Amino acid sequence: MLFSIIFCTCKSAPKNSAVNETDEAVPLTGEVYAEDYEEIRPEPSAAQIQGAQPQTAVYGDLLDIVWRLYEIRISYGKTVFDRQAMAENGMDDIYTLQLTEEGLNGKAAPNLYRSTYELRHNHDFRLRPIVGTLMAANINIGGILESEYYWYLQHTTHWEIVNNGLELYAYPSQNEEIVMRYMRQ
Repeated sequence: MLFSIIFCTCKSAPKNSAVNETDEAVPLTGEVYAEDYEEIRPEPSAAQIQGAQPQTAVYGDLLDIVWRLYEIRISYGKTVFDRQAMAENGMDDIYTLQLTEEGLNGKAAPNLYRSTYELRHNHDFRLRPIVGTLMAANINIGGILESEYYWYLQHTTHWEIVNNGLELYAYPSQNEEIVMRYMRQ
């Protein structure tokens, strides 16, 4: 028997911005309007690696790739995830995600999860509630619990391609920026 759990989302706006209720009416579930995403050149974020520049990327550049989390930076500098420790303990396949036209799926620690998402103008990203399997989730070898990972994903508002990797930006509070960096598996 397979059980699922739904994690709720809370509205949270990044600092210096506000939640726009009318913007919620743009339903895109794994789909994108081509005119919104052709050759967008985003501005670099202060939290990105010094010297690294976002690359010109379109929605299709994200699809059907298994992305493996390799770093989480909190509040402009503090790194809290250790991919090497995960690999040394035989858990190199944990904390992955894959975007498809149908939605998002991946493996946390140790549960499989999936969701749908919405894309908006200028690489804006909104994740719907996450559904996952219900195995005991108390693994903290890489420095993060599964519940923290889900929390960061639920508060993701923006994506970029930097140095051929995927960066997801989350703002769980007004004074905190989370940057999750993924590399192709």
